[in-house]
Amino acid sequence: MLGTHAVVLGGGMSGLMAAHVLADRFERVTLVERDRGGGADPRRGVPQGWHPHVLALKANVLWERLFPGLIEELIASGGLRVGMLDQHRIIYYGRLFQQSKSDLETVWASRPFLEEGIRARVRRHANVSFRYGWEAARPVAGAAGRVSGVRVVPVDGGAEEELPAELVVDATGRAGRARGWLRELGYEAPREDRLEVNLGYASRLVEGPPDVLGHDRCIAMGPRLDRPRGFYFTVQEAGRWTMTVFGYGDHRPSVEPDRLMAQAAALAPDDVWAAIQSAHVAPEVHSFQVPRTFRRRYDRLSRFPEGLLVTGDALAVLNPLYGTGMMSAAAYAIVLDRRLSDGLDRIHRGFFRDAARVVRGPWWFSSISDSFLPGVEGLRVPGTKVAKWYLRRLVTAAEHDAGVAGGFVRVAGALDSPLSLARPTMLRRVLRP
Repeated sequence: MLGTHAVVLGGGMSGLMAAHVLADRFERVTLVERDRGGGADPRRGVPQGWHPHVLALKANVLWERLFPGLIEELIASGGLRVGMLDQHRIIYYGRLFQQSKSDLETVWASRPFLEEGIRARVRRHANVSFRYGWEAARPVAGAAGRVSGVRVVPVDGGAEEELPAELVVDATGRAGRARGWLRELGYEAPREDRLEVNLGYASRLVEGPPDVLGHDRCIAMGPRLDRPRGFYFTVQEAGRWTMTVFGYGDHRPSVEPDRLMAQAAALAPDDVWAAIQSAHVAPEVHSFQVPRTFRRRYDRLSRFPEGLLVTGDALAVLNPLYGTGMMSAAAYAIVLDRRLSDGLDRIHRGFFRDAARVVRGPWWFSSISDSFLPGVEGLRVPGTKVAKWYLRRLVTAAEHDAGVAGGFVRVAGALDSPLSLARPTMLRRVLRP
């Protein structure tokens, strides 16, 4: 054992996965979460939980590595196995990708369903305890240059409590408590690479069997330069689908039900709109705003306190349209597990360096894809002009070439590096007349 006690702040995907790997290294692990326990609806702290959720292709591999057998458990419990080339209708820049049979499969389900699957696995650790309805107040400063615990407080009011710990992991989401704590402790806050995407979602639940569209299980219509608005219609468990309209800048969707339906009708393929019209659509409209994407460069800091780590959305938030958040959570947990094998001394150095590598490819891909859309401002990623030209050629080729379509899907699912789209065999497919 590395220590007596570790504390994880935040009970979302990243926090749960961190607690899972810490349970094998510490006598006790305490997970502190301000929301109450799980339920059928998304937690208040997960506003994106009402919107489509899919395990990115690489997430399947990483989740199975962390939790052997979990994917089959999720499918047996109601999650839907979907072929990402033959059951996934992709319309990108107005081009319908060639569909074909492949072994690229993943799981579509709601966020509460997926989160509960992870939480059930973490509960199997007898040495992990959950403190729901509590939140972190401030770190406990130990010897010079070290955090020796955290003070927590009930969200409904009450006395603070100190939790001594050899390691505190901040998984509190995009706000990230650690940034403010660093200043309080006399450290520099990390630089932030950011892109102002000004993205908005609006979703409604639709009742329907998985085969309401025949063989297809997901319809994904991406934005165009002349119309930075898109549409999703995606299957989930329990005989439900999610209908989502999203848009950038001034094209963000309405939260008024009738207007949202008019926007969906203007985007949806005819067979999809017919299926929606004939189904029961829940009256509630759930919205979610993503003002910016970012990555915080903790890996560039020259000084950082011992006994503290940062993971999950507190490290980086990418465009959720690409579905890489839950993949990143698992990748960070695997990095943490590997770094724990070398002990706690200066663990932050190797962890932050490896975590930055995890997110580098997905960050570049999503930022390049977003950076030339109307309403997106800020960071300009090197290579944007060339990437814009090449991406348009690639999606044109993907209309007729299943190999090109598959290459794009593998990169979007973080299974392959974006550089794979520039390999000679792919270049020949994309650039031929």
